[in-house]
Amino acid sequence: SIGCVMMKPVNVKLTNSPLSSFKFKKIHLPEFDFNWHCHPEYELIFMVNSKGKRFIGDSIAYYETGDLFFLGPNLPHTWYTNSVKNQLGYHDAIQIQFMENVAGLNIREAPEFLTVSQICGFASRGLQIEGETRAQIAEIMIRMDGEKGLERLISLMEILNTLEKADTEKMKFLSSVELSQEFQPELQSRIDKVCTYINQNYKQRLNLEQAAKLANMSVTAFSRFFKKSTGKTFVQYVNELRIGRACKLLIESQLSIAEICYEVGFNNLSNFNRRFFERHKMSPRQYRQEFTKKF
Repeated sequence: SIGCVMMKPVNVKLTNSPLSSFKFKKIHLPEFDFNWHCHPEYELIFMVNSKGKRFIGDSIAYYETGDLFFLGPNLPHTWYTNSVKNQLGYHDAIQIQFMENVAGLNIREAPEFLTVSQICGFASRGLQIEGETRAQIAEIMIRMDGEKGLERLISLMEILNTLEKADTEKMKFLSSVELSQEFQPELQSRIDKVCTYINQNYKQRLNLEQAAKLANMSVTAFSRFFKKSTGKTFVQYVNELRIGRACKLLIESQLSIAEICYEVGFNNLSNFNRRFFERHKMSPRQYRQEFTKKF
């Protein structure tokens, strides 16, 4: 038993077949063990026949058959079935892992991948893909099992093309901003400047007026611009960043919950607990237990 020692994700080095520029894998196991890890590849995973609990960044929730996830590089994650038995006794999933550079094409830089690059940026927080896009990508992934070589590579490009046309409203962000490995490159430079400032000073008292001044905008214009650029209000963004940092400390440190509360910039424990519950539907103590009880 590891006791109360907290854990950091294991960084996994994946190897491709010499005959493929990306990794395609069918998973067929009696259960998914808790294996908190990260890797430099993007990952698409479709749950063909499985249900359990998923941990993606600081997001913990149940998943079920038919769910599709798109994860960016170095985003810690695991799937955990906790002895949940399916009707057939096994859990099945299809997994695709690929680097930013696929078959000599850089999907974050090539002009043809402009929209895909934006969605890949979103994947740094983990995406659950829903609606018609989910159905289309799942169908391609199932078909890819019978393909190889160039045919399979073309199918991967078809998936990226499907993502390009996707309605981003049908994509659910999973982890908070804090655990992402990078800021979204498409943010305007002024917003970037503000986000960097927030990231460096989240422990201090931050207010909207300060941020607007930094962006050289009026409070009203800044509020509208910030919401449009990040999808969140200024207060939501700051709170999510702080809660994300708290999650990291709950997992990786032995600080008390009260110490973590003040360490991440909250000045009131009850407010911290309330904001944490709003984000994760559990208390900080329960959140910590979700990880520590696996060991």
